Amino acid sequence: MSERDIDARRNWKAQVFPYDYYTVEPGEECQYCLTEKQAELLRGIIEPLAWGTRWWSDSEQPIDTEVITAFRDDLIRRLMMSCCGDEAPIQYRWTVDGVLQQSTDGGETWEDAPDFDPRNNSPQYPPVPGEDGDDKKCIAATGMVNLIKSQVAENLTEDMSRYTLGQLVTDWVTTYINSSNPFEALLTIATNQIFALVISAVIAALTDPVWDTLQCIFYCRMADDASFDSGAWSNVRSDITDQIGGVAGLFLEHLVYLLGAVGLTNVARSQAATEGDCSDCGCGDDTCVDNWEVGFWNGGVFTNTGNEDSRGSDYIIAHSIDRGDGQQAIYLSSTGNDVCCDLLVEILTGTGAIAAIIGCGGNHDYTNLTPPGLTPPSNLNSVYIAFSVAGTAKITMATPP
Repeated sequence: MSERDIDARRNWKAQVFPYDYYTVEPGEECQYCLTEKQAELLRGIIEPLAWGTRWWSDSEQPIDTEVITAFRDDLIRRLMMSCCGDEAPIQYRWTVDGVLQQSTDGGETWEDAPDFDPRNNSPQYPPVPGEDGDDKKCIAATGMVNLIKSQVAENLTEDMSRYTLGQLVTDWVTTYINSSNPFEALLTIATNQIFALVISAVIAALTDPVWDTLQCIFYCRMADDASFDSGAWSNVRSDITDQIGGVAGLFLEHLVYLLGAVGLTNVARSQAATEGDCSDCGCGDDTCVDNWEVGFWNGGVFTNTGNEDSRGSDYIIAHSIDRGDGQQAIYLSSTGNDVCCDLLVEILTGTGAIAAIIGCGGNHDYTNLTPPGLTPPSNLNSVYIAFSVAGTAKITMATPP
C-alpha cells in the first residue's frame, strides 16, 4: 500500500510510517532519558507497529509482517532496557603523529576524530583589517614573535618547577585555542619535553638571531590574509627544526605543535604589532611557483584544470580530477619549455605517484609526457601524477642547482 493509497482513505485516522526508511537501515544508536511511566506508555502506543496497515512503501515493496514485528519487538525491548549511565564512555587517545582518535566500544576499535581536536575546532579570530599582502604578513609575523617573547619566553625562570612551567604553557596555549580533557595529554607531554631541555638552557638559547629567524619563518609561511592552513603549520614546524634547531628549535616547535593551524592563525591575527621589517627575510626563490600552473599544454594552448587548492612560497597543493576515462590525475606545467624546477611530490590523501614527466627543454605538451624512470625527477617543465582513487598532493619546487 503506497502513501497515496493511504491518503485516499478519507476516514483513516492512524499515523502510518515509511517502510523503506525505517526497516532497511537501523541508524545510529543514541541514548534518551525517559521516566518509567513514559517508557511504559510508549510500549503500549507502539503495539500496532506490527500491523501491516500502519506502513507504506513508495517503491511498492510488500510489507513483510515478520520484519515489522521484529522492528516493533526490538523497540519494545529497548524501551525496557535501563542503560542510563551504564553505557560505555567514549575513550580517546593520541597517535604518535598527534592525531586524536576515539573508541566507542571500550577500546576494541579506534577511529580518527580530528573534529574533536581543539587545534582544529576552536574559534578562529577575525581577519586583520586592511589589504592582504606582504605588509600585513610582516606586521603579523612581528606581532607573533612579540607575543611568544612577552607571554612565554620572558616568563621562564631557571628555578621554575615542572608544575609552574605546565601552567605557563597551558595558559598561553589556551588563550588562542580551546582546551579539552583529551588535549590535556598533549599539554602534559609538551611540558615534560620542554622541562627536560633544562629551562636555563632554553633561556640562553632564545637569542635575538633566533627571534629574527622565527619572524621570517612565520612571514614566509603565512598566507596573505595572515592565516595558516594545516600545510603551512606543518611547514612552520619543519622550518623551525631545520633553520633554528637545537634547544631553541625544540622549544619553539613544541609551542607551535600545541597551537595547530587554528591557534597559529589566532596568534597571527592578535594584532600585537603595528609595524614590522621583513626586508631580510629570504623566502626562497619564488620563480618556480610563480611560473607553474595546475593544468597542461596541448598544441601551444594551456588548459587550466581548475583543481589547485592553495600555494605557498615554494609549493602548490592540488586535488586530483577525472581526466575523462575514470583515471584520477594532477597535471602541472611551467610557463615555458625552458622554465624548469626540481619537484618533490608528497601525496596527502589517496594513493598516487608520479606517472610521467617532461624534462627541461622538451616540448611541454602533455603528449610528450614519458615515464620518470629510476632517477628521482629533477629539472622538469611538466609532471603528471596518477591516482588510483581521488586524492591530493603537495608539490614542493626548487630552482635546480
